[in-house]
Amino acid sequence: MSLYSGSAPVSERLPELLDAKALRLELGVTRAAAEAIMRRLPVVQIEGLRKVYVRRSDVAAYIESMTFSKSAVPS
Repeated sequence: MSLYSGSAPVSERLPELLDAKALRLELGVTRAAAEAIMRRLPVVQIEGLRKVYVRRSDVAAYIESMTFSKSAVPS
């Protein structure tokens, strides 16, 4: 099934991209925290633009991997 009429079939949706500001607003963290998270993830950089993005799915996976029960928090 095609998302756009007249185009080739699209098998899956494109990833949703977040910049530092969107990440900060969505997570409710400081700009510094959003930038620190972005430094730990693969980034998408579009040629000709200075801004970098991260995939929403990579952010979700990172948060999941950094979530611990109280008894399992690394020291």
